[in-house]
Amino acid sequence: MLIPLLTFATIAISCVSAQNSTNFTVADVAQAFETAKIVPDVLPSFNPTAILNVVFTDNTTGTTVTVTPGANLTREQNALRPQVFLTTNDSSLAHQTFVLAMVDPDAPTPQNPTEAQIRHLLAPGLQANGSLPSAAALVNNTPAISDYLRPTPPAGSDPHRYTLLLFVQPSNFSSVALNFLNTSTPANFNITLFAQEVGLGSPIAGNFFLTGPDANATNSTSTASSAASSSTNPSSSSAQSSGAGRAELSLTGVGLATVLLGITMSLM
Repeated sequence: MLIPLLTFATIAISCVSAQNSTNFTVADVAQAFETAKIVPDVLPSFNPTAILNVVFTDNTTGTTVTVTPGANLTREQNALRPQVFLTTNDSSLAHQTFVLAMVDPDAPTPQNPTEAQIRHLLAPGLQANGSLPSAAALVNNTPAISDYLRPTPPAGSDPHRYTLLLFVQPSNFSSVALNFLNTSTPANFNITLFAQEVGLGSPIAGNFFLTGPDANATNSTSTASSAASSSTNPSSSSAQSSGAGRAELSLTGVGLATVLLGITMSLM
């Protein structure tokens, strides 16, 4: 059943401390994609113009985890759908609608990715709620096409590169997207081909994290195929750089509330 994606609670302003912070630029993200070989394994090229801030809430502790490109996360840390924020000084994006995708190019293993890409999320209809220069929450109260599928790398696998990409949504997306999707399975998806077919263009922002199998996983209980087949029942920063090129984002939370603090930016 389709479930509304990323509905946000009111951002709490009290009882918080700066537990998680990131400090990276658009150039840092692009370089991280190249270093991790997301370019060319997922995208032929990547030239972001904005920062995609991704914040998970740990399934066991309730603490927030802010994703820096290439961060290692446990399966408990990314068990729940993330909150996402867009940071940019491009005022033309303020009233745009966006599509968020998350894919795994390493299924079932990075050495033998015969099921790649796994479509872990495909959510249209996101809009910015707040000030883009200060990291606006991307909010969507409409159903996702593919709701969030929890990372489940198989036992013995190296960590997988879970890649989130943000696109500007074309006006006809909703009417054509399903024509180019195999909705019966999230496996063997190709985000680049899909983007070409539906007119998404190039992603304006992205992020990624690494997750390996649980330490106690066994081959009989944890496989990429079982993760794909469970897709219908999932468990449920900084600014664009200037010459100086840095911006700092502090995101903290109490329980399931995420607190967005003090982002300072300077852009060309």
